[in-house]
Amino acid sequence: MFSADPDVHTSARDPHLRVVHVVLSLNVGGLERNVVNQVREGQKLGQRVSVVCLDEPGVLAPRVEAMGATVVALGRPPGLRPGMVLRTRRGLAALKPDVVHTHQLATLVYGAAAAKLLRVPLVVHTEHTRELYTSRLRTRLLGRIGAKSCDVFYCLTEDMARQVRDTGVAPSRKVRVIQNGIDVAHFTDSLGDPSAVRQSLGVPADAPLIGTVGRLSEVKRQDVLIRAFARLRQQFPKAHLVLVGDGPARGELQKLVGDLGLDAWVHFAGYRPSSGPYLQAMDLFSMTSRSEGMPQAMLEASVVGVPVVASRVGGIPELVQDGRTGILFEFGDEAALAAAWSLLLTDREQARRLAHAAADRVRRTFSVARMAGDYHRDFLEFLGDWRGRSAMPVPAAAGTGALCTSALPEGGA
Repeated sequence: MFSADPDVHTSARDPHLRVVHVVLSLNVGGLERNVVNQVREGQKLGQRVSVVCLDEPGVLAPRVEAMGATVVALGRPPGLRPGMVLRTRRGLAALKPDVVHTHQLATLVYGAAAAKLLRVPLVVHTEHTRELYTSRLRTRLLGRIGAKSCDVFYCLTEDMARQVRDTGVAPSRKVRVIQNGIDVAHFTDSLGDPSAVRQSLGVPADAPLIGTVGRLSEVKRQDVLIRAFARLRQQFPKAHLVLVGDGPARGELQKLVGDLGLDAWVHFAGYRPSSGPYLQAMDLFSMTSRSEGMPQAMLEASVVGVPVVASRVGGIPELVQDGRTGILFEFGDEAALAAAWSLLLTDREQARRLAHAAADRVRRTFSVARMAGDYHRDFLEFLGDWRGRSAMPVPAAAGTGALCTSALPEGGA
C-alpha cells in the first residue's frame, strides 16, 4: 500500500512509535473525545503521541498536555488556504512522525498532503461524519483529492464505508472499518449526582425525564424530539425533556418549544464539559438524527444504564440491536418515537432489560482499549519494519516531554 522511507523513519533513534493526530481543534465533541481517548490508550500501547490542531487548541488541550502529549496549534485563517499545506508540513516536521492520523475533511486535505510532502511512512484518515460526501460535489472532490494522499481510509461503521466507496471518495483497497470506543472506567469515574442535576433543572425526582446529548444542529433534528415529546405529554403530563449541548439551531428549537407551550417542561442545558451526570438523571435517552455515524453520546448513555430509543439511520443499527439493546424507529416518525417512550416508561422491566443488555454489549464490544488496539495493530502491520516489536506500556513519566501549546508564525498561509 505504501513504502516506508528510511530517511524519515525514526525507529532507529526512538523505541516508541510516533503518532500525530491532526484535528481542527480539541474543543468538546464526540470526535475530539475520541482523539483524547486515543492519546491516552496509544501511550499505553507504546506510542509517543502528539496532536496538531489546524485552528485553535480548544478546551480539551490542557487535558491532552497533562497526559504528556504535545499540542501544536496552527491558527488556520478562514477559507480554503493552499498555503496551509506548507504550514502543516512545518508543524509535523518538528514532531518527526511515523504515523499521521487525520480526522475530518479539512485535516485530510491539508494534513495528508503535508505528511506526504514530508514523506511520513504511514498516513491514515478516520472519517467521523456519515453524510459528508453526499451533500455537495465540491466536498466529494476535496475528499477524493485528500484520499489520494492517505494510505488507509478508516470509517466508523460499515454503512459509512459503503458510502465512501459508492461516492468514489476512496478505493475499496484503502477502506477499513474500526468502530468507536469509549473509556468506560474514565467516563464512569466522572459521574456525579443525578438528583443535583434534576434539582438544577427544576425536575421533580418522580417525574419521567427524557434527554439527548449533542450539537443543536439541523442534522440532529431535535425538532422531531420536541414534537414527539409534545405527544407523550398527553399520556405523561409530568414528563420533562432535557437537551444537553449547544449549536446554531438553539434559537429555532427554543421558538418551537414556546410555540408548543412546553417552556416549563423542556430544558436547554447548554454545553457541558461532562455529560455523565445528565445522562444519569435521565430515564430514557433518544437521538432523532437524520444521519449519524457512530454517536459517542449513545455509547455513554448505554454505559450508565439509560435505555436508548433512536432513529434507524446511518451506523446506529450497527450499535443498537432493535428490541435487544434498545428501540429503533424510522426517522421522522414522531408517533413511533412517542409510542416507544410510552412503552418503556410503562414497562420498566423491559426498559431495565434493554439497558442492561446495551451496557454489557458496549463494555464487551465498544471499549476504547479495543479501538486503540485495532488502530495500533494496523499501524504495526502497515509499517513493515515495525512488525514484531513488543507493544510495551509507556511508563507513567514518559510521553512526548514538553507540555506546550504552541503556534507557528503567520508566514506560509
